[in-house]
Amino acid sequence: MNAKTVYTSLAVIFVASLAAAILFHFFPVGIVGELASIPAIIALFGALFQLGRDNIAHERALRLEEAKNRFTVGATSHMANVAFDKHVEFCEEYTQAVNGALETLFRRGPHADVLQNANALMDIRIKRTVWLTPEVETKLLSFERALRKIGANAWLLGELRADEDRSGPIKEAYSTFAAVMGWEDWRGEAVTRDLAAEKVIEGFRNILGISELTRLRAELVKRASDNLGYSS
Repeated sequence: MNAKTVYTSLAVIFVASLAAAILFHFFPVGIVGELASIPAIIALFGALFQLGRDNIAHERALRLEEAKNRFTVGATSHMANVAFDKHVEFCEEYTQAVNGALETLFRRGPHADVLQNANALMDIRIKRTVWLTPEVETKLLSFERALRKIGANAWLLGELRADEDRSGPIKEAYSTFAAVMGWEDWRGEAVTRDLAAEKVIEGFRNILGISELTRLRAELVKRASDNLGYSS
């Protein structure tokens, strides 16, 4: 039953009940006159209830339309497509350079050569900086600084004389190395996971919505398979 029919029915009940109540008021027949007004009261409350429902439905329709418009502008506009494509290009290029840094660390450990990897990452980030959010850029800067700290301390160790204290650079280089490699602890001390290379790659997956897209694709494939099985 649509809203127009509901309001019409409630109006008919209200008018009929009110007319009956007035009629019995002039021709008293005991309690019947009082009972005749009850449907009018019920119809009035029914109309108020329906108005509330209609208002809620209207507000919901407006929110859905607004969300639809935002989705249309945000997901299908030309700039949204360009930005997503740029993000994909950046994430692929930067991830390749991160893997290059990990390869250096695996082969040579904390070594001055890591400075070259840090420079390569910086060049990629600067080249694509217009497409990066401040939050993403801040995290990448922290990772690059960690690589520079490893490389700088490794370089410093090579420059120190044999009689100079080497404990400070060694501790800083190796503790940062452990953090970048994703170790849980180093020499019994807990290591922060925020600087791990895997966190950088995981962040890219979140930016691109890889997990969501994969789940959505799997669900669509399952539905298609179920439909084909049902139709056959």
